[in-house]
Amino acid sequence: MRILAALATALLLAVPSSHALAQEDGPLAALVALQPLPEPTPPDIDAVLKAQWPTYYRASGELSFGPDQVRAGRIDLDEDGKAELFLLLDSPDWATDSGGPLMVARWTNTGWEPIGWSYAQPEEVYLTTERAGGWSTIRTPAYWLRWNGKVYRATPRVVEASPQPE
Repeated sequence: MRILAALATALLLAVPSSHALAQEDGPLAALVALQPLPEPTPPDIDAVLKAQWPTYYRASGELSFGPDQVRAGRIDLDEDGKAELFLLLDSPDWATDSGGPLMVARWTNTGWEPIGWSYAQPEEVYLTTERAGGWSTIRTPAYWLRWNGKVYRATPRVVEASPQPE
């Protein structure tokens, strides 16, 4: 009977409560400052926007958008001295409950290469103190972006569960 009680206690302690899951955030290290694009749009940013959204960027029609609906920020994610690029599509036509599409990219010999995707509002993209493979973990309203060795993998953030009626 004692063994059964000990196993039950161990299982209860091993299963995190909803409150414990909600505390998963940990300390934040920095807010990623996402600012409107300058005029004229830098050629490297213009090129990646055209490559990722060829049907919609600088086009006409439904869901089209221009540089005035994009915010950008740069921050070094892997401490190599080179800043990675964050681009946020800040258009009401593309908005979801979690914000607009957010792309994280790193510079290569051929230009900016996407390495992560999420959704966010301009003031809701943070780096945490957690690192994976030397890369900062990114927190957005809906997703954690954690480095897997090649790209950022998006995993849904755990939201504190609502109390259940008894």
